[in-house]
Amino acid sequence: MKFYRTFLPFKVISFDLDDTLYDNREVIRTANQEFLSRLQQTSQISDLNEETWQAWKDRVAQQEPVLCEDVTAWRKLAMQRMLEHHGKSAVEIQYISQGVMQHFLEFRHEISVPSKTIAILNLLKQRYRLAAITNGNVTPRRIGLNQFDVVYCGGLQGRAKPHQDLFHRTAEYFGVRPDEILHIGDNLITDVRGAIQAGCQAGWINLSDKSIREFSDATLLPTMEISDLLQLLDLI
Repeated sequence: MKFYRTFLPFKVISFDLDDTLYDNREVIRTANQEFLSRLQQTSQISDLNEETWQAWKDRVAQQEPVLCEDVTAWRKLAMQRMLEHHGKSAVEIQYISQGVMQHFLEFRHEISVPSKTIAILNLLKQRYRLAAITNGNVTPRRIGLNQFDVVYCGGLQGRAKPHQDLFHRTAEYFGVRPDEILHIGDNLITDVRGAIQAGCQAGWINLSDKSIREFSDATLLPTMEISDLLQLLDLI
């Protein structure tokens, strides 16, 4: 455990979800493959592939940047606009998009949370209030994470990280000052910069062998750095 800023007493620990509490890489890869396969099958659009789908997502992101902070709404809107472009009726668009999104979210939640992570959260909950602050679209209870008093998602309850909305909303929920929140996450921009600029403390989980100074996106230093969630138990 390394400290870069003055470490203050805290009452709440907030967590990022994807790639902080579990490895999300294979899950999202599979979910995206299943999404595209189901969309190809139900839409019967012959030239639909990863490249054309990404182009539609990029187009919508440029047109509706704030809406796209809700990643589920972004995916759904991009799909609907693509289907409309290919001449699908309103009824077809609704039927296809609802079915494909349900299929995607089922695979999106095929997450196996490490038993160590669950045990650590259970121990921390005995001492601190816990929250989840995520820019993703995973529902914690759906993957067996029941320890959080509140869950805030980017684009739903406020602007996505690194905007300050969700951090300040968390402080309001618990009735604490922002600096009484320790936010734990893997991303130096959304988690570290977002938390520090919101007045919270930031714990960066470094899952690499690199020094923080080797990361170009380390524009603000975290309060502390850990290499394993287990180190958080030293705070109890």
